[in-house]
Amino acid sequence: MIFVTRFILSDENFIAKLHFGEESIFKKIFKQFYLPIRSFASRFVKDNDIAEDIVQDVFLQMWEKRLMFATLSEIKSYLYTCVRNACLDHLKHERIKQKHEIYVQTFVSPEEEQEYILEEEVDALIHNAIGHLSRQAQKIVIMTMNGDSNIEIAQKLNITVNTVKSTKLKAYQVLRKRLRNVQWLLALLLT
Repeated sequence: MIFVTRFILSDENFIAKLHFGEESIFKKIFKQFYLPIRSFASRFVKDNDIAEDIVQDVFLQMWEKRLMFATLSEIKSYLYTCVRNACLDHLKHERIKQKHEIYVQTFVSPEEEQEYILEEEVDALIHNAIGHLSRQAQKIVIMTMNGDSNIEIAQKLNITVNTVKSTKLKAYQVLRKRLRNVQWLLALLLT
């Protein structure tokens, strides 16, 4: 390992080659720093696979930002700092996930969870069906779902109340056809 360090530090064109995008330089940097940085990451996250993913991502970021480095020590500092930050972000995300799982397990019964899943699926089907309507029909249906009256919709869209009513009627006919297989799901939700 000492030989590699001396080789890189003695190469006067090292940074210029890095800036130019020579992959052989990247391979030398990777070979020199990968193992110690992966060990560093493993101390934080306690999982070799996750540590490996984090380190590889940081090396790719370093390669993409290679023009900002003027010395090997800047590269080394960048790698360690980014890996540390990525590990801390990962740990923070894991803590949040654990808190959320505890909350869900504490407050949501399996029946409620199935109901939530069913509601989300029905909601997605409805929004998908609405997405196939004309732009104006989409606006009118969504505004109706948000509680706007025909008069309010007409005023906001600068159209007549009759246009709102006729567009809504046609849109509901299309939605009924598109959602006819979903009616039993809706019945389950309403009971």
